[in-house]
Amino acid sequence: MGYIQGFRIKNYRLLKDVVLGSVLTPAASSDEDAPLPKQGEPLAPITVVIGRNGYGKSTLCDALGFIVDCLKSDAEQACISRGGFDKIASENSDRIVEFQIRYENLLYTLCIAADEYNVPFVFAETLSHVDHRVGGTSTVNFFIKNGDGKVLHPRLGKTEDIRLVDKRRLVLSTLGNLTDYPDIVAFREFLDSWYLSYFSPDAARVSPLIGPQKHLSRTGNNLANVIQYWEREHHGRLDDMLNRVLGKILGIRKIETHQTEDGRLLLRFFEQTQKPFYASQMSDGTLKLVAYLLLLGDPQPPPLICFEEPENGLYHRLLGAFVEEIRRHAEESGGAQFFITTHQPYLVDALHPHEVWILDKGADAFATVRRASDDPIVHNMVAEGMPLGALWFSEYLDNA
Repeated sequence: MGYIQGFRIKNYRLLKDVVLGSVLTPAASSDEDAPLPKQGEPLAPITVVIGRNGYGKSTLCDALGFIVDCLKSDAEQACISRGGFDKIASENSDRIVEFQIRYENLLYTLCIAADEYNVPFVFAETLSHVDHRVGGTSTVNFFIKNGDGKVLHPRLGKTEDIRLVDKRRLVLSTLGNLTDYPDIVAFREFLDSWYLSYFSPDAARVSPLIGPQKHLSRTGNNLANVIQYWEREHHGRLDDMLNRVLGKILGIRKIETHQTEDGRLLLRFFEQTQKPFYASQMSDGTLKLVAYLLLLGDPQPPPLICFEEPENGLYHRLLGAFVEEIRRHAEESGGAQFFITTHQPYLVDALHPHEVWILDKGADAFATVRRASDDPIVHNMVAEGMPLGALWFSEYLDNA
């Protein structure tokens, strides 16, 4: 499973122009004369963004969700669900919202604008194979601007003209469903498989209808169904999770499903006593941790997992163990890449400087971002034993 090398976001709310990791200038950029941002090291398997309230952590997560929503529906619906195009376009910008994603040897660019009736549409979109040398671009899979463009047909070995009937829809969502374009299909499936967590403890407490399900939903409302699937297909993995994590951290020795007469599933937790506790009785933090660990234990994990402030509801001393589980998963063959926002020092303590990015605000009130490892003093202090979270708590990273 490949990793995102970097991404760039322009004109999206507080994110006037931020770059995380390594990106390249795409052919479909809304500002082709703009200077190339400094090429940094690629993103790590774990990327954690810290910053004060109102500095753009949630906006970063929402920007990832916006791309997925554009793919699943269209640009207009993605904007409507966020209050309209005017709500997402940065103030005093050129009103072209731009996203660049570098994934392995692919570079994807998406630019969203609004027409004279303020209806959002795809202004430009491109997918290219890029040379690993900085600035090198090899093959353009497809390119479109203002509804007209070209696509390379791999089997025929030539480009063909394309024209969008509906400029609100992504080319990726259309060509990505045609077997003639395997690279485009693969990238669409990559984006479509992102897991953006919107976990809700109340949703996880529901008693769903009986029926095993392979993968956890974004809200966790099928938690019992996933446990039922594990009981049937991966019972050893469930026992391993209990023995390695939940038993040691939470004192839970067993989790099982129970089927009611009306065809619903109850989730039962056993601690040291024989009397079970039901999901409706468990704390928010316990349900969240169980859901996250099921996600990490998925035999077919999503390529990208996004957690926004996962520490909410968790005892602060559990966060180190939680990060260890994330790292263990990320380092496995085929493991997911993680994008996490937090302001919890105990979680940051378990991280390496190259995994941490710091959001600040510039003089123009727009967000800026930098990598903790780019500061040699921070790097050296951590190497000498100073916990990174302690530097964050002391506000040293704010002033570094």
